[in-house]
Amino acid sequence: MILVADTSGLVAALNPADPDHEAARTVMSAAARTVVSPLVFLEIEHVISRIVSRRAARGVNDWLLDQARIGRVEVPAISADVLSKAREVQDHYDALRLDLTDAVTVVIAERYETDAVLTLDRRDFRAVVPLTGGRAFRVFPDDA
Repeated sequence: MILVADTSGLVAALNPADPDHEAARTVMSAAARTVVSPLVFLEIEHVISRIVSRRAARGVNDWLLDQARIGRVEVPAISADVLSKAREVQDHYDALRLDLTDAVTVVIAERYETDAVLTLDRRDFRAVVPLTGGRAFRVFPDDA
């Protein structure tokens, strides 16, 4: 399975204190590949710096980059086309107030032809329909 990881899902998978840690970690470990937007790296730095430390945040991002080097994680380029399509997603789901990172996650899922998202942002990803034409996203770890 190709899994697109959102910030909340990665933070849960990598934070042993998170209540969803074991489930998120299991799903991430089982995925053939985990795709992580560069925007998620930025959010991880912000979130983990705030709740733990900058050093811990850099450590998480370094670990993700190490995983990319060995092929377990893929970091796709985010072009103007991806951002434009993400803005369309935001506009379409205006009432949800999706942030750009979540909208880019939706576009990346389309590019990788997957409906599997590692996220704790259940409200948004249960409401948004995949751009591939599927009925709904599979929201992990919940749908494991």
